[in-house]
Formats: sequence, C-alpha cells, structure tokens
Amino acid sequence: MKKLSLDDYIRLRKLVHRSARPLDFTKWNYLFENGSCEDFLSVLSSYQNEDGGFGYNIECNNWNPDSSPYTVCIALDYLDTAGDYVSNIKDMMVTGIIKYLAFGAYLLKDGWVGMQGIPTNNNFAHMPWFHYDPKKANEADTGVTKRLSAFLLKYADKSSDIYQKAAELKDKHKLYVKTLLNGYPDYDPTSFDPASFDPATWNLWQPLPVHFVGSPESEHYPTIKNVVDINLDAIVETLCNTSELHIMPEEDLNAFETNFPHPDGKRWCSTEQAIGNYYGNAQSITSNLDILKKFDRLDFSLENLKRSVL
Repeated sequence: MKKLSLDDYIRLRKLVHRSARPLDFTKWNYLFENGSCEDFLSVLSSYQNEDGGFGYNIECNNWNPDSSPYTVCIALDYLDTAGDYVSNIKDMMVTGIIKYLAFGAYLLKDGWVGMQGIPTNNNFAHMPWFHYDPKKANEADTGVTKRLSAFLLKYADKSSDIYQKAAELKDKHKLYVKTLLNGYPDYDPTSFDPASFDPATWNLWQPLPVHFVGSPESEHYPTIKNVVDINLDAIVETLCNTSELHIMPEEDLNAFETNFPHPDGKRWCSTEQAIGNYYGNAQSITSNLDILKKFDRLDFSLENLKRSVL
C-alpha cells in the first residue's frame, strides 16, 4: 500500500500555493491547514450570478460567464466540501441556486439540458465538449437532472412548484442508471466497469473507482476494494511524480487541434484554455489529496501538521 509522504505533501503545497486560483487555494487551506471555511465559501460565492446560477470559469475549461445547469452542478461539488458547516454565505448561495432552478432556465419536460445545450458557450473560450449542439439543447441530461433534483429535494420548500418538479423528475428517472459523478457528466455505470481499472489505459473522461466509492464507508467499497487500492496507489504515484505544473507543449496542442477540428476553423487551445488547464492541475492536486486523506493514504498526521508551522 502506497502512501504520500510529508515531503511530497510540502512540495505539492508549494505548487498549489503558487498556482491555484483563490477558489482551490482556500479549499486547500480549509481541508488541510485549519483554513477558514467562510473564506472558501466567500470565494465560491463570487462565481454566482444575480440570477442565482453559477458561471465564469468555475469549470476550468469553460469561460462562459452565464449561468447553466451544469455549472451549478460544479458549484454543488464545491459546496459539498463545506459539509454541514453553518454559514450565512452558504445559505445565500443555496437560496440563489433554488431561485435559479425555479426560474426554469434550460428546464425541459424531462429535466435540465447538459453542458452542450448552452448556446452562449460558443461566445467564450471552451473545449470541444462544451461546444453548443442544437440537438443537445432539446434533450434532458439525465446526470445533471438527477444531481439538481437531489439538491432541490434536500433544500427547497416542499410546497413549492420546483420541489414538486424535482420529485417528479426523480421518479421519472429512477430506472435510469446515468448520473453525474465528481464532475463527470452523464456517465453510464452499466458500461463503467471499475473491476477492469488499469491506470495505464483508463480513459480521462471516465470517473475513477474511488469517485464511485467515495469513501471507505461506502457499501460498494468491500466489493471493489482491490481495484480501489490500485487506483489509490496510482494517485499516490502521480502526485509523487508531480514536480511542476506545465503548459501543454506546442506539439501536443497542435495534435489536439488536428484530432478535434473546430467547426468554425478556430483553435480550441486559446490562452484562456492554457490558463484553465493550469488552474485545473492545481484543482486536481487538491481533490486527489482529499481522496488520499479519506482513505488514510497520508504517511503523516494532518492534525499534527495543522498544529505546527510549515
């Protein structure tokens, strides 16, 4: 069983401190260094629009400032970090999200549209999987719909129309296996076989077995523990080999453009995307370290570290 050493943690800490956007920097401090949850939530709230939804580059590969159901889901992933923490800022964000969803933006009969159903994405830097598709704009995204419905059933007023709509959508999609997991949209567990996990061949757009399990307390953990252990070993190895965050080499960028030609003849890999990927690397380090903490894969005590001066 591989564990992350204190030396590796300190090295990764330096990377995050000098490379992360404030959102992930304050998340790091809150999770690992006795940082303020209030500071973290305050930064998160800056991505919320007046309509109650979230936009901008809260999703590192989509710089559209407009609200959308998918970017609200990303905000909910961040809100989950705060757990049961009580805060006026958190309450205001939750109230805003309910307002946005109740307004009915991008809400179809069968649920909310997904990340390719937002026309204004095309007006801002984005990667191919965010490019507007008119067909997707007329289809409910099951993963996004289930994620937002679960949120509303937890927080919305039970007498409200949007609560009733969420209950209807939950029942409608109860037999559908697709879901939104750790930011991976609409993946299908029937084709997601964690038992076949191989770090060398696993597709980047698939969630990891540890994302599916979530924590050692999960009912699924005993069944695929061996696979999760392999996954955790791979995460430790990746973090140990992360010495610096780099911009993708020009050769790789050109290969990406060739493999995914822009329908309008533009380049996907803009300056904003280079920045977004850089932010995304720091975000990934923070998320992966949180996973290692949950599965006791740190070879030192965070509590003792919090009481010391780094």
